[in-house]
Amino acid sequence: MRTPFIHKPAGLLAAVSVALLVFTGTARAADSDFSLGGVTPTDVADLIEELGVTIAYNPVAPAEPRGLIGFDAGVSVSLVEIDTTLWNQALADGDAPSSLPLARVHFQKGLPFGIDIGLMYIQVPQSNVSVLGGEVRKAIFDGSTATPAVSVSAHYSRLDGVDELDLYTGGVSLGVSKGFFIFTPYAAIDQLWVNGQEKAGLLIGESDSSPVRSTIGLKIALLPVLNIVGQADFSTVNMYTARLNLSL
Repeated sequence: MRTPFIHKPAGLLAAVSVALLVFTGTARAADSDFSLGGVTPTDVADLIEELGVTIAYNPVAPAEPRGLIGFDAGVSVSLVEIDTTLWNQALADGDAPSSLPLARVHFQKGLPFGIDIGLMYIQVPQSNVSVLGGEVRKAIFDGSTATPAVSVSAHYSRLDGVDELDLYTGGVSLGVSKGFFIFTPYAAIDQLWVNGQEKAGLLIGESDSSPVRSTIGLKIALLPVLNIVGQADFSTVNMYTARLNLSL
């Protein structure tokens, strides 16, 4: 269910601008090149799980389907609450921030029969870490003025840029959302699978884990084609995200 026009978005747009400036300043403050070479063998599996949850596909969007001609295209910034004791061993400067900044590009497109597809690209600022991920989502209920939208999805993502680690994640998710005027609150529960193969000679070989991620969020329509989304994710690491989005 699409949300209607709002006439005075200036205050919210200003807040988003300030958040982006703060994020940019934070991201430039650290050298985030990532390597397993300095990580102790006992910590590698925990670090792989934290990194896997961090890069797992994340739509940052409600459950409602976009429809045959609908699409969403946007950018988001996140702060991830990492375990600095682990990450200090893996970052080039040995000084991990308490919250790791992430920048994402998102695109979602509606297809027939209540199916959506999505793509996500992540670049950790000043880092060798990048990620490409994708999703297929199916609406169980489209949602209406009286009932919520409910969807199920399957997703995949893969890490690039780290020679010592092959890492990919998969997952299945159940989401629900309900629009009220310009607001669409939503929630999701996600079963993740994280698989990492270390190549730094640390003798742990393959690491597998299956953390659960829970999500709450709120989408706010500023204009017919412009909206912002705020989201919090809770898992092995917690993540807080803001997304600025163009929609049709």
